[in-house]
Amino acid sequence: MRKHQSGVVLFVALMLLLILSMIGVTVARMQTVEERMARNDNNGQIAAQAAEAALRNAETVLGNAPAVGTFAGDTAGYYAVSPTTGSLIPSLNWNDSTKTSTYTGPALTAIPAAARTPRVAMELMGYGAVPGDDLSSAPPTYRVTVQALNAEGNPSVMLQSIYR
Repeated sequence: MRKHQSGVVLFVALMLLLILSMIGVTVARMQTVEERMARNDNNGQIAAQAAEAALRNAETVLGNAPAVGTFAGDTAGYYAVSPTTGSLIPSLNWNDSTKTSTYTGPALTAIPAAARTPRVAMELMGYGAVPGDDLSSAPPTYRVTVQALNAEGNPSVMLQSIYR
């Protein structure tokens, strides 16, 4: 009887082992990808929270009516939009601390340290009345732009609002 065996069981067992190994490797890779996706989403949420806090804080600063001369120097995060040059925000170097201001609101202790210092740039866009406003007391219009870092310290979120 032993002389007529051809080893089919061994071949089938090796094929099943190969298939199960491939399934195991695929599941392990999927887990790694899902973990990376979750980390990236978490980093984005952290940056969005920091950017939102900085945006609201900048609007509070503008609500306290900063001096118009503050915007004349085009430095430290305060800019005046010129009809000839337009906005400086697209060409702004966000890494240069002399070109932007940092978040000055309540401490962001609930988020990682790398994301606690969003950068802010405020632009005085001009004075203008909208329909229904009194022309003699047209309020200034500002554009506030914020760039926030994620938990790893990389630029991740940029928010912008118009404040009157």
